[in-house]
Amino acid sequence: MQRAGSITTEDVTADGPTVVLSATGISKRFGGITALSDVSLDLRPGEVHALMGENGAGKSTLMKILSGVYTDYEGTVAIDGQAIRFAGVRDAEDAGIAIIHQELNLVPELSVADNIFLGREKLIAGLVVDRKASSRAAKALLQRLGIELDPEARVGRLRVGEQQLVEIAKALSKSARILIMDEPTSALSPAECERLFRIIRQLAASGVAIVYISHRIDEVMHLASRVTVLRDGRHVLTNDMAALNEDAIISAMVGRDLMASSDHQRGPGGKAVLAVRDLSLSKPDRHGWRSVIEGVSFDLSAGEILGIGGLL
Repeated sequence: MQRAGSITTEDVTADGPTVVLSATGISKRFGGITALSDVSLDLRPGEVHALMGENGAGKSTLMKILSGVYTDYEGTVAIDGQAIRFAGVRDAEDAGIAIIHQELNLVPELSVADNIFLGREKLIAGLVVDRKASSRAAKALLQRLGIELDPEARVGRLRVGEQQLVEIAKALSKSARILIMDEPTSALSPAECERLFRIIRQLAASGVAIVYISHRIDEVMHLASRVTVLRDGRHVLTNDMAALNEDAIISAMVGRDLMASSDHQRGPGGKAVLAVRDLSLSKPDRHGWRSVIEGVSFDLSAGEILGIGGLL
């Protein structure tokens, strides 16, 4: 995989569980803005490692470094204990790293098989594209993942959830053993999410290491075995998911105890003029009904300004 003048390697030792990928002391600046400051992350084979943080925490910047998009940074990235610096995305792919962006990178006019092997077409005598061979290989790959898609179907006619599965198949066709997924469920229906989770667990069981970026805490608590939280470009937490609860993760993301900061002392005579109890709302979309809010309660007093905020 090494190209002359593009990658340098040196020995890196690590104690404890096997680490397939590590990032140590990573810092990245854009002009006068520090996007990452001394951030570290390690990834083990067969684990789903959640990466969390508010918008602007540095998650995307770190993933772009690990996937070869950004090549100018401070710190060390290592694969299997060997320090490595990618000259570009192709180097990262050759090292077995694939990233599935929130905005899918597919060609709508091409078939499923053509998208999976785009740029790596199977050829007859090195000259003519062997579409039958590509279709057979794509079908075998999809079946391995338990995905029921026609390899000859045009990608532009597929639903977003199905297109995402094509992206996963494309990554595995490159022998990816480290898969980075950026907000993969943001546009999926509940049924499509469940199908995706099944495939993620299947990949992890086969030894693929997965970095899973999401704002949905309930989702990652059931899916990930470990979690790393970034805040304002800095590493603030890495722990086993089983050792944490939702409040601990949120507090790490925002930098304060939300329950403590929510204690509000009303002045004398602060009479409630609006009371809301256990308010829930679902709305229909093309895939069914989706919960928008659930179990919300609050009081609004005369003369009070009530702020309503969230992580997104």
